[in-house]
Amino acid sequence: MKFYSLVIVVIISSFISSCNYQKKLQEQLYFNDVLDSSHRVLANYIATVNVDDRLNIVVSALNLESAVPYNITTSNSNVSTGASTGSGGYLVEKDGAILFPQLGRILVEGKTLLEIRSELLTLLSKYLTDPVVTVQFANARVLVMGEVGKPGPIPIPDGKLTILEAITLSGDIPFTGRKDNVLVVREENGQRIFANVSLLSHNIYKSPYFYLRQNDLVYVEPTLQKIKQQSNQFYLSNVGLITSATTILTSLFFLITYLKSIK
Repeated sequence: MKFYSLVIVVIISSFISSCNYQKKLQEQLYFNDVLDSSHRVLANYIATVNVDDRLNIVVSALNLESAVPYNITTSNSNVSTGASTGSGGYLVEKDGAILFPQLGRILVEGKTLLEIRSELLTLLSKYLTDPVVTVQFANARVLVMGEVGKPGPIPIPDGKLTILEAITLSGDIPFTGRKDNVLVVREENGQRIFANVSLLSHNIYKSPYFYLRQNDLVYVEPTLQKIKQQSNQFYLSNVGLITSATTILTSLFFLITYLKSIK
């Protein structure tokens, strides 16, 4: 009778543990607070160009040769004019302008890539037939660190990247990472801002940190269980080293003692 009672207790305990584990898994799902589809958030962020940004600008036209002077490459860049090489992009200088071949200084600070493209098309239409212009950020990127599949930098050539896209491109967050406490570090107006956001709530769409900006840093904190696991591994590795060292020293002691005794 006692045996059957023990079996029943074990089964009930296993069932409760399983339910608790499923509940914990459920709590770690993205947007687990969304109960219906009534939440609407406008996606209205558009990246603008700032001082010290670099822009990749490529010009082509119906007559390809006529567009050559408007494209800077490493071989034909004019260092004396201050123009940047094609590989590094056009540097937005302190006055908010870039130095563009044949056209001179063009103010780009505070403008979107589309606005810059439209302005260049207007200016180049005076000299080229059917010009085509592409404008991208050359150095825009964010850095994702911590408990993700593939930590590292992520380029954002169009200047628009959400924190969810960054996490996905970084291999997503495993169950050993905290989705409820993701840190975003941002430099704004000469100050460094630290913000914690939760990816478990639909309110992430309303966060000013939903759209990442150039040089943002995203850090995913490990769970307490992962920290304890790493601490235990570190402790066990140290115990192993101490044990090995003790064994070696003990062996040397007995060896020395033995050699002295046979003299």
